[in-house]
Amino acid sequence: MNSFFLWFQEEVWGLWVQGGGLMFVLLLIAMILYYATLDTYWFLKTKTMFKDTTKASLINWLSNPSEADEQTSKMISYVSEGKETLGEARRRFDEIRACFLPLIDRRITFLSLLVSTAPLAGLLGTVMGMLTTFKGLSTSSSGKTIDFVAGGISEALITTQTGLIIAIPAYIMINRIVSQRDQLELFFTTLESLTMQNYKGILETDEEEEVIL
Repeated sequence: MNSFFLWFQEEVWGLWVQGGGLMFVLLLIAMILYYATLDTYWFLKTKTMFKDTTKASLINWLSNPSEADEQTSKMISYVSEGKETLGEARRRFDEIRACFLPLIDRRITFLSLLVSTAPLAGLLGTVMGMLTTFKGLSTSSSGKTIDFVAGGISEALITTQTGLIIAIPAYIMINRIVSQRDQLELFFTTLESLTMQNYKGILETDEEEEVIL
């Protein structure tokens, strides 16, 4: 255990200190970014499991809503209350979409902003490190010059590296979230199309029965 703390103090904390004060900004960005990313991913994974449903299952569920999962059953029941006209059914589908997609889109926009901020903050650290380096080069004392130059180069490289390390995994996760969001939209489109076909057949049957009567 002592060896671990010694390694942490010498390697990790020492490297952190060399990055300068901007490392705390990068840490804050990383905490917010990964919390929001994981929270959004978990939301799509647990709250929208119905998006992976097959077309055959959807057709069966439209005829037997009780066999569907809880969320899909609620959606089908809600839309079926407005099946007097196709326009009313479509309006209800728009309401269902509005409960999910805008929220996810806002989160994706926020995450994209954060993932762009991390490497830019690292670039700012690079500029600050280079300024420290130039300051060292302009110093008359040779001993101080080496310290300034070494410190400036360390700060420049470490902050850039940290910004990229934060951004790259988050960028991959955001792409996964966007893919899941597209799957969710496809689910709503498929369910709406199948529902419209089903209701259209019901309405046409009702009209034929009225004509016969």
